Amino acid sequence: MGRASRRRAERRNTPSTASQPSAGGVVLDRYLIRPATQDDDPGVVRALLQPVDFMDVAMPGEIVDRMRAGFRLPAQFGSTTLLLAQEHPAGEVVGLAHAIPPVQWLMEAGLDRQLCVLLSRTLVELEAVSVADSARGQGLGHHLVDVLVRSYTRQGYQAMLGGIHTHKPHLAPYYEADGFHVLGPGAPLDLELPIGRLRYPAEPAMRHLVRPLVPQVSYGHGVLSGILAGR
Repeated sequence: MGRASRRRAERRNTPSTASQPSAGGVVLDRYLIRPATQDDDPGVVRALLQPVDFMDVAMPGEIVDRMRAGFRLPAQFGSTTLLLAQEHPAGEVVGLAHAIPPVQWLMEAGLDRQLCVLLSRTLVELEAVSVADSARGQGLGHHLVDVLVRSYTRQGYQAMLGGIHTHKPHLAPYYEADGFHVLGPGAPLDLELPIGRLRYPAEPAMRHLVRPLVPQVSYGHGVLSGILAGR
């Protein structure tokens, strides 16, 4: 997501059963959802990223390279996360989700460094969700998003952003079921900040997604309000 479209996935029909985190992850139903490590198979991750429609065709390779290098953002710019879902207890990796703060966009928006750093620890963008054919229809994509949302909420993030392509209209209700608001094709997203409004534009073939993560942040009529309130 983020600047990417997602593979088709089925809605959840039954509640998930979660156990305590295990080895840095959490067991949900029959899957272990955990952070990727340098030891994970890059070919498997690359194959899962292949069907995702990234705006930047180099992005799948960059994600794999970061995983192999154990890449971390500088602490002041928040955290990037690549989650993998594997059959529990020691089966194949069949899903992934990737999220990263929109640092590049914030810098290109002409913000001063202090505000850019602060927003990088407030906003996070869902860049990719992908599930292998063998694991689809079981709500795994939703589980991956839920784990990301809980993780970034605990870190103090206030909103999750994303995007889908208009040529995959089935993704709009999918992400609405995950708590996202889906904007119209090409509609910009305005962020109401203490210094005024910051506009996040969208290409005509894209639709912004936005999900508030804390009660003081709300969305309505193209505007995300309450960001940085009290900070």
